[in-house]
Amino acid sequence: MPGEAPSLTGGYCERLRLPAGSGGPLALLLLCGTLQFLQAFFPDVFLYERTAIASGQWWRLLSGHLVHTNMAHLLLNMVGVFALWLLFGRSALLGSGHSAVKYLGLVALLSLMISLGLWLYFPAVDNYYGLSGALHGVFCFGAIGELYQRRWSGVLLLAGCAGKLTWEWFVGPSASTGALIQAEVAVPSHLLGAICGSVIAALLWGISTLK
Repeated sequence: MPGEAPSLTGGYCERLRLPAGSGGPLALLLLCGTLQFLQAFFPDVFLYERTAIASGQWWRLLSGHLVHTNMAHLLLNMVGVFALWLLFGRSALLGSGHSAVKYLGLVALLSLMISLGLWLYFPAVDNYYGLSGALHGVFCFGAIGELYQRRWSGVLLLAGCAGKLTWEWFVGPSASTGALIQAEVAVPSHLLGAICGSVIAALLWGISTLK
């Protein structure tokens, strides 16, 4: 009725409303943090491990991307998730709703595709931890999304990613990063992530164009 005070509950809900597109990244961060906590009690249960996968532990194809070697590794990738949300949080290729389900589905698909690529093309990679491969995929997906929206900055972003990958492949990854995460930087996962993210984005662009 006119003159009524606004609902207290409605006011709180309005203030607590998450920014558009943030639900998926926040859920991903929560999932990674939870698995990192569980890993302290169940070491070596979640990582991508070739021998264990061959014996039937298929969940590692996905969970290996969600656990990290140490807290520095986890925090580094958490910063990456946040930065990519700031950069591409409203990518049109994920749809107008920018739902958490679509975002998490993209990350899961990238993770599984990277694991398959490691299995088929990089048999020397016995163990793998971390989200960085999938984050390279999200980056390239978002860069192509910029092109889809006729923002030509996407070309520069893709060129920058290609330059980084070329440097890592031929010169080697950052030694300081390897020391920080206490592991060798998995360059093949970065390359596979970038390729898979680009392919997925190109396919969605093509489907959208046909529609």
